[in-house]
Amino acid sequence: SRHAYWMWTLVSGPFCLFLTQFSRGKQAAKALLGAFSGYLVTDHYAAYNDYPRDKHQLCWAHLLRHFIKISERRGQAGAIGKRLLLIGHAVIRTHHRFTNKPDKVNIYHRRIHRLRRSFQATLEKGKQLNPVIAQRTHTQCAHLLRDEDLCWTFLQNPIIPLTNNRAESALRPYVIWRKLSFATQSLQGLRFRPMILTVTTTARQLGMSSLGVLRSINEQGLARKNITFRFPFDQRIS
Repeated sequence: SRHAYWMWTLVSGPFCLFLTQFSRGKQAAKALLGAFSGYLVTDHYAAYNDYPRDKHQLCWAHLLRHFIKISERRGQAGAIGKRLLLIGHAVIRTHHRFTNKPDKVNIYHRRIHRLRRSFQATLEKGKQLNPVIAQRTHTQCAHLLRDEDLCWTFLQNPIIPLTNNRAESALRPYVIWRKLSFATQSLQGLRFRPMILTVTTTARQLGMSSLGVLRSINEQGLARKNITFRFPFDQRIS
């Protein structure tokens, strides 16, 4: 029978891991993350709820997409969405400005905390909307208000990115591949796709030739030798 499978992606430094899973649930997320204990930047999906909150950052690019949808609604819901969208853009702009000039830490934190207070107040207004008239906006604001602290984890450490754009960029070639070649219908295909994507994408992240890496691995395998190839994670190839 035909089953739907999901391609999961984890990007950490130059390393990219792809994993095919039968579901999008918590067990699939745990299988992908394994012993990973670093900062995790994700969308607002419930499968990641078990990850330590002090190391979990919600992706602001995904938040902005939600705010755009809310802003397109009528009445008070639309006004709430426009306000959230305005705050979101201000957060990203302030963060980028600080990234370019990291010497003004006090000014940066003062601006971000002011934006956070406005963010909380706007979500509270959205939560107070009549759930009969604006059910979706009421529910979304209440949901995000519960996880509001996950929006600001990046304040703990400047290395934490605001978005998971690197993971989405790593996944994009597979999305194109999937559209052009359709789905695999064999166990071998399910194993091959995440394996080849992990190797080739990691090679590109390191500035290495994907073809050269595959050639080295295949030469050893065809000669029935032990696969001794290892990625040089301690140094980036120029």
